Amino acid sequence: MLACRERRPPSILSRTIGERSITAFEPLNEPIPDIEEASAPRSARSSVVLILGATAIAGIAGYVVTWRVYTEVGAAGYGVFSVFWSALFLVVGILFGLQQESTRATAQTVVAKRDGLPGRAGVRRTSLWAFAAIAALVIGVVVIATSVLWAVPSLGSANAGLAWFVAVGAALNCLVAAASGVMAGAGMWRQLAAIVALDGILRVIGVVAVLGVTHDIVPLAIAVIAPFPISLIVVFLTAPRAFVENARVAIGVRSLVANTGRTMLAASATAVLINGFPLVLSFFAGPENHSDLGSLVLAVTLTRAPILVPLTALSSFLVSRFSHHPDRTARTIALLLGGIAVVILLLCGAAWLWGEPVMHLVFGSQFDLSAGVLVALIASSGLIGALFVSGSAVLARNLHGLYALGWVAASVVTLALLFVPLPLAGRAALALAVGPAVGLVVHLIGLRAAGRGVSSGRDAAAAAASSSPATP
Repeated sequence: MLACRERRPPSILSRTIGERSITAFEPLNEPIPDIEEASAPRSARSSVVLILGATAIAGIAGYVVTWRVYTEVGAAGYGVFSVFWSALFLVVGILFGLQQESTRATAQTVVAKRDGLPGRAGVRRTSLWAFAAIAALVIGVVVIATSVLWAVPSLGSANAGLAWFVAVGAALNCLVAAASGVMAGAGMWRQLAAIVALDGILRVIGVVAVLGVTHDIVPLAIAVIAPFPISLIVVFLTAPRAFVENARVAIGVRSLVANTGRTMLAASATAVLINGFPLVLSFFAGPENHSDLGSLVLAVTLTRAPILVPLTALSSFLVSRFSHHPDRTARTIALLLGGIAVVILLLCGAAWLWGEPVMHLVFGSQFDLSAGVLVALIASSGLIGALFVSGSAVLARNLHGLYALGWVAASVVTLALLFVPLPLAGRAALALAVGPAVGLVVHLIGLRAAGRGVSSGRDAAAAAASSSPATP
């Protein structure tokens, strides 16, 4: 019976400890619970609520920052601010790969210690704090070195110095990413929720305070990056010993570097399509058109949020759901995609009827996009949301190569379509729709092929068992 058990080969984001697979998306001592299972521990359920609550706070904080900056500095000023924000959080999105590997390494070490399993022979413990500090220096240097390629074309010569703030913020976020991975891998839910919420709250306070004194972009940039170190220090002081001990992971430096490089490569495709898209748009708009860019980036940001914020927050839960119920994968995907379609249709209808007057009421007459553009952007956000769902199903099967392939395909197609000779708003809507649609198709075809392979393997094993002489 044991000989017939299906075994999956280890992937770059998963390692098997006994019977249990630890992935970057299901990293804790207990997997994120299925809310439909009454047997799920109350503490685990409370942990999920904490993370969702913190994510909601951070999302609202982002909305407030967007609203205040746009209404205070105008469309042109917001265009510059949004490009800086996009450049910074493009790197932050890529560094999510560092957080993933820190999560996996910490979880593997914690579970092995809990279960009394011996560590791998000859592997010394590596401090994720030291690793993150070195990574911070490397990332900061890379951002500055590459700024000659993107700073002036996207920000303009007058604001090219903001590249230094992008570099400093990215370097500081290396430490935050590693610490977040340690918290997730060690099950430090309260601290993880605290750093997510505190980061957003401090950013709102800082930006609003700066806007009350000046509209200069440099103090605004400082207000954006300051929450990284402040929130990390505050949370670290709540459990310094646990942070230090849990950050010592049973993995060699070379393996840690290689794994982190792979996860950051996969995360970069997602970051370009999500966090970095305003920066990409700025290359096509040009530094002299920040006013037009400001309204478009604002619309992209607002139309994405209703779908992407909850799906991003629940990505770990979705992976857990697909992992615990692999037989319901097709049904769950269909239900989720159907739910997204219904929400998108309602939002598109609302945008068509009331989109323009509401945007003018909230953001002023400088907002100059039509209801048709808003509807197109909302529809494209639904396809990105569908790609998040298919990606979660793919990860639950440990098909990390397929996961990366879908996102890379979506990013490449999106970037390619931005060269189509259409008005910038039309190009953005087209690219954001077709790119994720291609990635979704890649994921669904791959899932279907993987499902057929598993079924064929099971049928072959059953046939061999039934034809064996030992079978009665």
